[in-house]
Amino acid sequence: MRQSTVLLSAFVAALLAGDALACGESLFRVGRGVSFREYTAPLPGNVLVVANTASELAMAERLAAAGHDVHVVSDPSAIRSEIENSDHAFDVVLAYFSQRNVIEAQTASASVEFIPVAREGDEEAQAKALYVRHLPDQGSVKQFLKTIHAALRSRA
Repeated sequence: MRQSTVLLSAFVAALLAGDALACGESLFRVGRGVSFREYTAPLPGNVLVVANTASELAMAERLAAAGHDVHVVSDPSAIRSEIENSDHAFDVVLAYFSQRNVIEAQTASASVEFIPVAREGDEEAQAKALYVRHLPDQGSVKQFLKTIHAALRSRA
């Protein structure tokens, strides 16, 4: 009798625990718990980044880690040659708002969207007025990924 009570108690406990005992580790339940990457680009694209500083290069690395195919140039005047000599078409160009004249001249013949990265103050207000999408200079990786995703989604 005692043995059947213990078995019945264990069975009821297992039923009440639900998916907690599914694989022995509650952190690996589908749809919950930890993720394997910090962020993932749901729609990977070809991104050209104008980067000179360590923080700009770090952002380019994070975008690549999220799944984008990222190419980096250090000078905005090199964008045209990068676009023309690349095996694939670029979807997005990321560069500072202050470089917009050079960027737009370099990308005039290509179907690529320029997303300016604006510094605080007047630049940010001007970027907001002139462009559909823009990014703050001190933006997070999540902001960059969301903005790039919106640009890619609008191209599809």
